[in-house]
Amino acid sequence: MLDKLDRELIKELQKDGRQSYVELAKKLHVAETTVRRRLQRLLEEGFIRVVAVPDPFRLGFRFVCTMRLEAKKDVLRQIGRELAQSPNIYYLSFTTGEYDIIAIFLFRSAQELADFMWREVSTRPDIVRTETAVNMEIVKTPWSGPLNVDALLESGEEKE
Repeated sequence: MLDKLDRELIKELQKDGRQSYVELAKKLHVAETTVRRRLQRLLEEGFIRVVAVPDPFRLGFRFVCTMRLEAKKDVLRQIGRELAQSPNIYYLSFTTGEYDIIAIFLFRSAQELADFMWREVSTRPDIVRTETAVNMEIVKTPWSGPLNVDALLESGEEKE
């Protein structure tokens, strides 16, 4: 699992993923080789990826909506895989409950959503029904700030 140094390293990389091993070592008060080894392990084991995270709002995609879809069960996975290919779908998952799929969409306008619905959803007889909610105000996003790894991990620990 992640120890305190791993978590601190992740926090620093979330601030600026371009920091050098030397800079990170100074900030964390450890040897450069320690940072190099830790970072390599975190990357190899899939705990982190160092990537650029574009802000869709700054790119003009301010029309965000959540859609729930009910589909015919025999083609559910196929529908999900096909919809996931759309660049406008930011997140898609199969779910339990009244609907089978939940997706988060990014569009520039309501017209783009309408065009997508006519082109990709309404024409499919295997999609039984949909429910779309347009986001009025977004409070937290993956691109608005770092994931608080410490708090997240602690929230899952059993309390004594």
